[in-house]
Amino acid sequence: MTTQLSIAEEKHLASVNEYLAASSQATPYHHMQWLQAIKKAYGFDFEYLIAEKGAQIEGVLPLCRFRSITGKRSLCALPFCDVGGVVANSEVVREKLITFALERGEQLQAMPLQLRHRAPEFSTDVDMADRKVSMLLELPETADALLAGFKSKLRSQIKKAEKNGLVFDFANDEKSIEDFFYVFCRNMHLLGSPTHSIKWFHALRESYQQNMLVGRVWFEGKIVGAGILLFSGSNVSIPWASTLRDYNRLAPNMLLYWNLLRVSCERGCEQFDFGRSTFGEGTYKFKKQWGAKPVLLDWQTLDRQGVVAEAAGSKGRGRELVEKVWRKLPLPVVNSIGPRLRRHISL
Repeated sequence: MTTQLSIAEEKHLASVNEYLAASSQATPYHHMQWLQAIKKAYGFDFEYLIAEKGAQIEGVLPLCRFRSITGKRSLCALPFCDVGGVVANSEVVREKLITFALERGEQLQAMPLQLRHRAPEFSTDVDMADRKVSMLLELPETADALLAGFKSKLRSQIKKAEKNGLVFDFANDEKSIEDFFYVFCRNMHLLGSPTHSIKWFHALRESYQQNMLVGRVWFEGKIVGAGILLFSGSNVSIPWASTLRDYNRLAPNMLLYWNLLRVSCERGCEQFDFGRSTFGEGTYKFKKQWGAKPVLLDWQTLDRQGVVAEAAGSKGRGRELVEKVWRKLPLPVVNSIGPRLRRHISL
């Protein structure tokens, strides 16, 4: 029986979600909820390419019909996240889906094809300077076991945050999105980067429902830190987390991350994805202290012949200048024009 390639129809949707939920390769971003939120917030269409043998799905490739700020169309798997490429039972199926995606790009006049995978193996021979990695932590069965495995310095930092009067809670309602966005947009402004619209985060909450949580840190009744968790089977990812810099002396990030890890253990998750970092830099070291291990990110942009057209690079001078100017603009201004730019930036 040969493998059949097709574009998922309505009748396939339940099977696609079941396949992804059962796969250890799939992240929360692979699920239809991610692309549904993109469609609702930003208007980009999407489709799922599937490989089937008989009635059994053997592989899935989610694709977003993305449009850059210049109007150029491409297929992206997937925008606004670190990992969103092929999920497949074998390398043969993986290559067939990529070839099919290149054909779809030609048909839709949407090229190149952007794929964001993790490298299958981590080699110590690779020069890791400036390389992007996923930071992954294998979770034990209980939060107590996780806490016991931390170094004493890390445990004392968590306790210090609690002694400083910080309080953690989590929720999944409209108010929690507003609380998160209050912190997030201010942090992104200081970083010199345009923020997503709050509509995007509301769309995520509506799509993921019980598979999304917002963790919050409070000080004297004021929101000072927040992070979002997305769940997929036994995997959990934290796409965004922020704290207000004026309160960093109280260590809100330590309380936030510890409790997000605790909640993930209590939900029975087995792997925690801390997200993308540059190897050896500050965020890498912060995530490493929790026990996370690096997995090299393999991002490719393929032209019509399937040849790597470009690779993710470091920041250039032009971008650094834009960030400097952006930080000087008033917050209401960047919150107004930022989302109009951010929707066209796929990373």
